[in-house]
Amino acid sequence: MELVTLFAVLLAIVTASLLVHRRHSSKYSGLPLPPSPSASIPWIRHAFQIPTERPWLTYKSWSDIYGDILSFEAFGKRYVILGSLKATMDLLERRSSNYSDRPEVPMLNDLSGWDFQFGFQKYGTRWRTERRLFHQFMNVNQVAQYRPKQLQHARALANHLLEHPDQWQGHCRLMLGVTIMDALYGIQVTERDDKYIRKAEVAFEAFNESAQPTAYLVNTFPWLKYVPSWFPGAHFKRQAAAWKKVVDEFVNWPFQHVKEATRNGSSRPCVALSLLDKVADQPEVDIQTQETTIKNCCMIESQSSSCFHKTVSALSTFFLAMAMHPEIVRIAWKELDSVLDGQRLPAFNDQERLPYITAICKEVMRWQTPSPLAAVHSSIADDVYEGYFLPKGTMFFGNAWAILHDPEVYPEPHEFKPERFLKDGKLDPTIQDPNVAAFGFGRRICPGRWFSGQALFITVATVLAVFDIKAPVDEAGHPKKLKASMTTGVISYPEPFECDVVPRSESAKKLIREGINDTD
Repeated sequence: MELVTLFAVLLAIVTASLLVHRRHSSKYSGLPLPPSPSASIPWIRHAFQIPTERPWLTYKSWSDIYGDILSFEAFGKRYVILGSLKATMDLLERRSSNYSDRPEVPMLNDLSGWDFQFGFQKYGTRWRTERRLFHQFMNVNQVAQYRPKQLQHARALANHLLEHPDQWQGHCRLMLGVTIMDALYGIQVTERDDKYIRKAEVAFEAFNESAQPTAYLVNTFPWLKYVPSWFPGAHFKRQAAAWKKVVDEFVNWPFQHVKEATRNGSSRPCVALSLLDKVADQPEVDIQTQETTIKNCCMIESQSSSCFHKTVSALSTFFLAMAMHPEIVRIAWKELDSVLDGQRLPAFNDQERLPYITAICKEVMRWQTPSPLAAVHSSIADDVYEGYFLPKGTMFFGNAWAILHDPEVYPEPHEFKPERFLKDGKLDPTIQDPNVAAFGFGRRICPGRWFSGQALFITVATVLAVFDIKAPVDEAGHPKKLKASMTTGVISYPEPFECDVVPRSESAKKLIREGINDTD
């Protein structure tokens, strides 16, 4: 065991009684905590039972035993898993004033440079100010302004797939990165090895790993952030320092590009420019403070799990699902051909006549939801729910995967079945929309969900209009059997798999080449 780990355990044993004393002194101390798995080690409790791989699956199995609200404890910290939509809505939505805080995540905010990210900020004035600014450009009405750019880049994706179909995953990442950099900063990116794209990918690696509250001991024992980086066992400090350099550059480079372009007259319309213009018209405000707020909000839009990486994950799942289910591809073709007649590529105004395509998008978000264990919440005050005592400072996770695999709501939940969302050839409004859980809960719900939904629809529709997506064949010419196996992280992706992306016909190739210059 690393030396830092030993120090952490010793400190836990010394201080655990102080940490739990507060619970016994509460006016609710006579009530039980939510049920939990058995734990025989005092103070350490469930620390060694916390799953490190695909925790949402273990938590689902625990919920099947202990109920929709269960808890466990590690080194004096209490965690609660909400395993049903009712429990999640009752607490994180209906009592959101108490459950909208975030716990300390030092590896993310203090060490890796993600303190600008309001998604993991403590609930308070700064969080409200930056989220309000963010919402101005990403609410359900405003996101329509980004459709022309999303359409343009979805068609560019089709052209990239035509030229290099084996690189489909990289093309999807590039397409989404290009769209966001264009909309937010007016930056035109053409290559995947562009410096902004490279920085984005490394920065998100830092986010996805360091944002997991139980992944690093420093997130359990914040005092470890003061350990010198040369100290034995302090590899996490050296890793965080390398990440912070990249994250700082990633935050500042695009914003400085916009300011420089404004000075030399080469700026293009974008969100950052609009916000800077507003500040320029208000000479009485603190320009530096306002610019920092603008820079943070634009960067959050471009990199937060709210849009970019959830959409990348969803598109990877889409390719996997289509390769596994050729019969679904054929049904999608039939619907697309009835609307487009093979004469053009789809556009946003076709969506009402493409319910099956929309159903595919919904099923992608449900079947392997990109954020299966929604971002952690923390409580501000003691509370009681269903007769259980919930201490102040408890960490709460809404198990989105469990909610979206409830067999009472979604029969055969492990099967990919877009038709579950349809009735008589139309979208069935009585079927629970996966967005109730796929983008988080309460006041901390992902604010980029509308942007993400638009990007997913137009990309799925465009790709299926002109391509077939198939499982590769073995030496005997038989399709290889693919399976859905997902990675662990704040954002979960399908593990690497192969698929063949093939143009449907020569006329489809022609549409792709013509469509790249036609985005009306």
